[in-house]
Amino acid sequence: MAEVVGLASGLLALTSFAFQSSVTLYETVKGFHSHPKRVRDLIEELEALIGVLGPLKEMVASPAGTSLPALDLPLKRCGNACKEFEQQLLKCLSRSGGDRKSFRDWARLRYMKDDIDGFRRLLAGYKLTINIALTDATLHRSTITAEILENQKQLIEVTKDDLEAHLESINEKLESALEQAAVKTELDTSEMQEMKEERLSTERCLQICANLSEHIEQIQLNASESSTSNAVPELIVNQGLQQCKESLASTAIKLEKHIQDIIDRMFVKSKSSLKSEDDLADLSRLRDEWKTTRECIDICSQADRHLKETVTTVENYGTGDAVQFMVSTNGQVIHGKNRGLGWRTRQVGGHLSDESVQQLSRDMTTINIQRTNDEDLSSADKQQMYSERYGRGYQLIPKSSLDETPMSMHSSDGKSPRR
Repeated sequence: MAEVVGLASGLLALTSFAFQSSVTLYETVKGFHSHPKRVRDLIEELEALIGVLGPLKEMVASPAGTSLPALDLPLKRCGNACKEFEQQLLKCLSRSGGDRKSFRDWARLRYMKDDIDGFRRLLAGYKLTINIALTDATLHRSTITAEILENQKQLIEVTKDDLEAHLESINEKLESALEQAAVKTELDTSEMQEMKEERLSTERCLQICANLSEHIEQIQLNASESSTSNAVPELIVNQGLQQCKESLASTAIKLEKHIQDIIDRMFVKSKSSLKSEDDLADLSRLRDEWKTTRECIDICSQADRHLKETVTTVENYGTGDAVQFMVSTNGQVIHGKNRGLGWRTRQVGGHLSDESVQQLSRDMTTINIQRTNDEDLSSADKQQMYSERYGRGYQLIPKSSLDETPMSMHSSDGKSPRR
């Protein structure tokens, strides 16, 4: 319990740090008189980031915060990025004379070799990752709608694409910075080249694991959609596939750790050759951003798996005398429809206990049997009950028939009426 409290307090401190850093940067940028288009876009992105960090701060401080994934690294980088960008902005301001009303050098502002738009995209990645983590932590609530589920699915897909593109850009910048550092010194270039090739080889192996895992997941999904029974062979195959996925996930973790070790070794060998503090700071930021971006991608992948595991899709369709159940007895989110044709169709939906579902099933079965018996009895004794109550009765003939046969009235038993 003490460990959980410690983790929660650490996450709360990092959330507060990121929130305060983003608010301070927002106020600093707003304090300038000139706001070109890209600066206005940055202000809007900061507003959106603050709007996500606020609810996160509240959730971390509540008991529900324990269900949040590990956001330590993204929050720390987010706070540092806002703080460092503000410092870069103030340095640029001092070189321009220090007057915020006349400042026009927004185009010269750089952070990790990127302009303002690049920094805005950096913040957008943090914001989207945090937003995905927030929604993922609340999926167990019954108030989640089909629209929210679809939005979460699309958000995860778009965010992963953006983060992977960002990671590719960071890889290129990091590789370039490390090569430049090696050129400026008498480092063993062959050793640096070996580490580079080892990193690329490890990344290819990591991609193979990811492709295999996605392929297995698709096989499991197709099997679950086409299967109509829980046959023993299917269960055995599914267990084997699940073990393969778990083994691949374990291998991927080891490969990622190996890549980080290679990057750290390359960083240590390169930083000794850098004389400029700015170059050293950029190299350090690139390394941290590389780690953070991979962590953000993992958070999105985890949310995607959680979405598939915790949401059950049900499509019920019945005709006539049908009883349809679409319920969750374990708190799992259900998404689907109960559709039926017929006035005697009965439907049950929602989150219920096992006992409630069983009792409802018994009650509806009892009602159905009683109603069927009543209808069968009424149909069988209809003519007899009518005769006893109203008499034998007569069959009426249409007017056209009466004109042809005026004396053709017959009783209901087929005999001529008595005179």
